Amino acid sequence: MWKETNKVKPKNDIFTTQARTKDSEKSPLKLSEISLKYLKLYCEYSSLNSLKYLADTQRPWFERVLWVIIHFLVISTLVFMVYLSYQEFILTPLVTSMETDSYRTTNLNMPGIAICSINRISRQSATELATNIFNAKVTDQSVDEILDLLTHLGDLYASTFVMDASLNVELHKLLTTYFNGSYDITDTMKELTPQCSMMLLKCKLHGVYRNCSELFTFRKTQDGYCCTFNYARESDDIPVMNGTLESLYIHQIADLGIERGLTVVMDPLLDDYFSSILPIKGWKVIVFNPTDYPDMTTGGVTEIFATPLSETFVDITTTAFISTEIVHSFSRQKRNCIFSDEDSPMYSDTMYTYSDCIVDCKVYNIQKVCGCRPFFYPRRSKSDWSWRVCNSEDLNCLAKYKSKWLTIFPYDDEGNIFRLEKNALHCRNCYPACNDVSYDVFTWKSNMSPGGYNTNLLWNYNVTDEGVLHVYFSKYGTIRLKQDVAFYWYELMSDIGGICGVFIGFSFISIVEILYFVALVFRDFLCKTSSLKEDNNHKDEIPSVQSQITQEIYWKELFPRSWRSAKYGKVSNNRARY
Repeated sequence: MWKETNKVKPKNDIFTTQARTKDSEKSPLKLSEISLKYLKLYCEYSSLNSLKYLADTQRPWFERVLWVIIHFLVISTLVFMVYLSYQEFILTPLVTSMETDSYRTTNLNMPGIAICSINRISRQSATELATNIFNAKVTDQSVDEILDLLTHLGDLYASTFVMDASLNVELHKLLTTYFNGSYDITDTMKELTPQCSMMLLKCKLHGVYRNCSELFTFRKTQDGYCCTFNYARESDDIPVMNGTLESLYIHQIADLGIERGLTVVMDPLLDDYFSSILPIKGWKVIVFNPTDYPDMTTGGVTEIFATPLSETFVDITTTAFISTEIVHSFSRQKRNCIFSDEDSPMYSDTMYTYSDCIVDCKVYNIQKVCGCRPFFYPRRSKSDWSWRVCNSEDLNCLAKYKSKWLTIFPYDDEGNIFRLEKNALHCRNCYPACNDVSYDVFTWKSNMSPGGYNTNLLWNYNVTDEGVLHVYFSKYGTIRLKQDVAFYWYELMSDIGGICGVFIGFSFISIVEILYFVALVFRDFLCKTSSLKEDNNHKDEIPSVQSQITQEIYWKELFPRSWRSAKYGKVSNNRARY
C-alpha cells in the first residue's frame, strides 16, 4: 500500500510564510542595531589595536571581560588627566615668566628723580609772608606771632597728630582775612617751599654739565613741591583736559657708570630751616617711574635720604614687565592688569597708570570723608577743580583718617586675608599696568670734609655743608618679565594629544576613523528609513502581473485523477467515461 508523502501545502500557510518573509525584508533595522554592527566593525579595523580584543568572538568570555575592565580604567584615567589639563588652562590662562635676564639696560628710560628738602617751609619766605600780613593791618599780632602760626602750615604735609586744633582754626581765620575771603592754599605752599634755583648748585647728566633749571622742574609730589627730573607727565594743575597728553621728553639711559649718570651738588640751606617733616637735615630723594605721580602708597616709589657733607651714591637696577598682545583679549580680572590705552576705571581723564588710579581712589575718599583734597595732589580733570583744597581748618579730619589712607588694598584678591579689613582703603578697580618698569636702588654714602676741592666736579670749590648725589646704572643687563597665555591652542592640543597617545595611542587618524564609522551608521540608518517610506508610498497601487501572488503547484496535481487513484489502489466510479 502506497503511503502518500508529498501532500499539498495549504494555500493560507504559503501566503503567510511569503508575507512574513517580505515584511522582514522591508522592515528597517533599528539605530541601536546599526550602531552595534558598525561598532563591532570599528573595533575590528580601528588603528587602536587594543579594541580588536573586545570584538574577537574567538576569545573566551572572561578574557573579553578583562579587556573591557582594562579599557574602562585606562579611558577613565585618560578623561581625568585631560580634565585636569583643561581646568588648568581655564583657571590659570595666563602665566608670567622671565623672558631674559640680559635685556639691554640702555634700551630703558631713566627714572624720575625728585629732590625734596626736609625743610618744607623756607624761613625767608615765611618771614616775608608774615611781614606782608602784618603790614596789611588785618591782625594785632606781631611778625613773630604770625610766624608761629605759619609753622602750623607744615601740618598739611604730615597731619598725623594735631597738637592744638585751636591754633589751626586761628591760622585759617588769619589767612581768610588776609586773602579777603576763601583762598587756595596751593599757591601759598608753593611760594613757601625752598626753591630749586637756591638748592641745586651744579648738575651733570651723561658726563656733560648742564644748567639745573633745564633739567629740574618744580612739581607736586607726595611731599609737596619738589625739584623733579625726568617727570614725564602733564602739568599738575590743568583746568581743562582735551584727552591728549603733552609730549614731554624722557631721558634715556645713555651709558653705565657714575660719570654717565645724573650728578647734582645740593645746598641744604641750613639757615633757612623753618618747618621740617623729619627730625633730620638734608634731602629726601624719591625714585619713581617717570610716567607716574610719585606716591609711596602705590608701591612703585623708593625714598633715599641724603645728608649734608656726604656723597650719596644711588645705583639703580630695573625690572621690565611686558604683556603680549593676546593678553589684551582677556578680562581685567583674568590678566590682573590694565593697558595704558584703556579707559581709566577711576576718575582721572588721562591715560591709565596704576599710580594715578590709587591716587584718584585716595583723593576721592578724602573728598568724601573730609570734603576737600590735599594741595599736593595734581588736578588733571574738570571734577578736580570743583573740589575745595584742604586748609588748616581740615587738619583734624585729615589726622583722624590718615592711617586708613596709608593702608590701601587694590583689586580684589580672593587669597588676600585683609580684603575685608574695614580700617583700610579698598581700591577695587585699580590694577597694575600691563607694561611697566620698576626701579630698585642700592645706596651707600661717603663722608665729605669741609674745605677746598679740586676734583672734576668740584674744581676750586670750597665746601661748607653741601651734599652730592649720584644716580646711575652699573649693570648692563636687566631682567625682563613677560606675561603671556599659559597655553596657545596648539600647545593645549599637543598636551592633550600627548596624554591620549600615552594612554591609548590616540591620534588624528583615530578621530578620522571615528567620524567615518559614525557617518556610516547614519548613512545606513537614513537609507533604510527612506526605503521604508518609498515602500509605504506604493503599497496602495494595483499590483502588476509580475507582482501577482502565485500559488505553489505540486507535480502530482498535473496528472489526471484516475491515474492518481490507480496508483494508490482506488477505483474511480467514472472509469467508463475514459
